[in-house]
Amino acid sequence: MGETRVNLKHLLEDIRDSYPYPLDEAIVVELVANALDAGASQIKFFTDPGCRIMTVIDNGNGMVGQEFEEFHDIAATAKERGKGIGFAGIGVKLALLVAKEVITETKGDSFHKATRWTLESPRRAPWEYIAPHGLIDSPSGTAVSVIFRSDNSGLLSDHFIEHVVQMHFYPILRDEFMDKILKHVYKRGMEFYVNGRKVQLPQAQEAIQSKLFTVKLGRKRKPVGVGVLSKSKEALPEDERGIAISTYGKVIKRGWDWIGIAPQNPMRLSGIVEVPQLAEILTTNKADFLRDTASLQKYYRYRKAIQEAIEPILRELGQISVPRERIEKDLRPLEKEIERVLKNMLNDFPELSSLLGIQRRPEPVKGIIPDASVRPIETMVEWTKVMMGTRGGRGERAGIEATEVELPGERIKESRERTGPGREHESRRRRSGLMIGFDDNPDRDDLGWLIENIIWINKAHPAYQKAMDSGAENYHIVLTVAWVLSGYLEGEKSPQEFINRVLRQTK
Repeated sequence: MGETRVNLKHLLEDIRDSYPYPLDEAIVVELVANALDAGASQIKFFTDPGCRIMTVIDNGNGMVGQEFEEFHDIAATAKERGKGIGFAGIGVKLALLVAKEVITETKGDSFHKATRWTLESPRRAPWEYIAPHGLIDSPSGTAVSVIFRSDNSGLLSDHFIEHVVQMHFYPILRDEFMDKILKHVYKRGMEFYVNGRKVQLPQAQEAIQSKLFTVKLGRKRKPVGVGVLSKSKEALPEDERGIAISTYGKVIKRGWDWIGIAPQNPMRLSGIVEVPQLAEILTTNKADFLRDTASLQKYYRYRKAIQEAIEPILRELGQISVPRERIEKDLRPLEKEIERVLKNMLNDFPELSSLLGIQRRPEPVKGIIPDASVRPIETMVEWTKVMMGTRGGRGERAGIEATEVELPGERIKESRERTGPGREHESRRRRSGLMIGFDDNPDRDDLGWLIENIIWINKAHPAYQKAMDSGAENYHIVLTVAWVLSGYLEGEKSPQEFINRVLRQTK
């Protein structure tokens, strides 16, 4: 018999508290994520309220040998970040907080074993091998049965489980996303069942207009994501409003704040964008993205690409004021001054360089020029953090790899020939670096907001009006720029310190 020798209960309670949704919901999300990483094409939930049992069965790779034993060690996992969405795989372990016992059966190659696991006390969680119940009818897979202490768990409700799958894994249920990008992730397809009933897309309100779009990144405009944005006839329920961001089919968050766009009728707009490459910077609870410098720089690059894809659609739907006020010519000196200050601060706040397209000042470096003929002493390898959770496949590098793909469909090709009547217009090439613009949005309480590399000053804010009356417009602009950017700093950095430094150094 093996035994977990840590304060499992306290540790699991800390992890439970890190989720922005209830424990029952977190358990379903983690069980599904781990099965997806195991290469499953079917995930089946069964509930038996009378016996207080919820069972989930997948046809993934299953576990073998030592891997299955390490499954019961809270500190053991060799999953690499970005190799799927279940890298923390703690669904079974979180279930111990509400379960009388958890029975896990796994099958793979010539290996077929089962265990019973219980949380007897905060420091004692014994497990033992038992005879498999024969729940897995595929050549390989894993089955988890949770026997609850009480009969009031949401996990005993088939409607609850179905709703969680629909809400958190919506892109997998939608054909456009599977056909255009997720088929490269889930090559065998993906189906969910609850008590024998296939989980379908949730019933949506009728849309007036719905637009599919492609997210493209870099100079070569390589497709890295797909999305859809819809405008409804009536106000949507609160949990359906805004644009959601997902990776590997798992919805991470929803709203307008994260994307930095303020449409005119946010209550009637709903959408989702899928970007598989963002799986590399997921937090453990899969409800946000990491906030270290490297992760933020990656996130901001993709965020800007999503903004560029969404903004024209919002304009077409009449959801962004057109035209916006042009950038004032006499603000260019102030833009240059703020940009100078930010460049000097980028060594301490490098995450802002990708956000604004500002390059850090080059610094002299000293070092040893490598000799190609000399045998290396060490080899650099990708860092893998030891994290709580199960491993979802065969071996320590198991998981699903995101791939950059060319999306099928029509392409817009630039043409120099006049194909119809046009209209005279004025435009300016958007440059890299910080830009300042003005918008008049009385529906927002913000001093300003960031879209791409432009910080929009909200002229409708009372503080702007007071600054204009007192002749302190430039000071207000600098303060607004600092305030907006302070919301994009790496996790542990002080927004107050950042704002003070910007104000002190700006002439």
